[in-house]
Amino acid sequence: MSEALRCAVIGFDFGHQGAFAGSFVKMPEVTIVGVADLPNASDEARARGRDFAERTEVAYFDNYAELLAAQAIDMVSLCIAPERNPDVVEEMCGRGIHVMSEKPIAADTAGTERIAVAVRASGVKFTFGFHAARFTRPVARALGQVRSGAVGEVRVLNAMMLQSRGPRYTISVEEAKRRKTSGEPSVGELANHGGYAFLAMRAFAGAKARSVYAETDAFFYESYQIAGIDDMALVSIEFENGVIGTATVGRTTTKSLPNADSRYEVIGSDGVLHVDFAHGDRMFVWGDYRDDDEYNRGGLDMVNFSPPSYELYCEDFVRAILDDRDPELSVDDALEFDAFLSAAYESARTHQPINLRAKH
Repeated sequence: MSEALRCAVIGFDFGHQGAFAGSFVKMPEVTIVGVADLPNASDEARARGRDFAERTEVAYFDNYAELLAAQAIDMVSLCIAPERNPDVVEEMCGRGIHVMSEKPIAADTAGTERIAVAVRASGVKFTFGFHAARFTRPVARALGQVRSGAVGEVRVLNAMMLQSRGPRYTISVEEAKRRKTSGEPSVGELANHGGYAFLAMRAFAGAKARSVYAETDAFFYESYQIAGIDDMALVSIEFENGVIGTATVGRTTTKSLPNADSRYEVIGSDGVLHVDFAHGDRMFVWGDYRDDDEYNRGGLDMVNFSPPSYELYCEDFVRAILDDRDPELSVDDALEFDAFLSAAYESARTHQPINLRAKH
């Protein structure tokens, strides 16, 4: 394909869209042709969308249908609520538009399966937003080492994916009560961040998950307790080749650095590999202390010296389209994560291990 891919940016419901769409702006293989929202988008989402459109000097549309009518589109960066996602993805597939979707891709298994059916029937490329699972340079290097046999036969995996600055990003008590009263779904942290740990461990193991045991709860936030969602989870996974993995996933109350505590340990027959900071190559540098922001007080700054995972993730998606191959994170990975997540929450309810083969 000689011309640049024509990309639509739809939905700014979540902050990741700024990173994804901003990455495409930098890529010569991509041209942003318009920004749009869903008809029922929030005022906050519309404000973010209009701001991005103004900064990138492209048209903004209140309704994404107007953008689809106005422009020929090759690909879309989609960042809307999980319960709305299947309908929009199905429409994109029907038009032959390649889809990059924010995570979680659906509110339930039925929605995920609808997306898989549409993607497979249309033949479009599809990927979803767990970019830190395999695209950070530390994880990618570790995967290369494991796949080359550096640790021998993989036996045991350990993972930690803890998001800090929780009070800044959690929902309020008032919002939790509103959602509970209206019946609007909320997403717990195992669904929100567990994909990073699971999809990385799946790649390290080199096999599908066979069974899952999980414990989840809301330890830190009253709003999560009201909404009935988890802020912490401990998960044990047995993979089909006998590899055993354990993951701790959650959102903590730590207010400042580091902005995430993400680590992996791969124990093999011939050695052990550690990834001490899986979110990227960073230097920790002392800096000036500020008292004006309790979440970014300084004193210690983290400086990246390799591309962020979201840029590498976006590059992989574009190359998948241009080279006519599957993205590193495909719709098959989305189905596997959904099966894992469903089993994990069932296990948390029943306090029993759940066999994935029995469920599917």
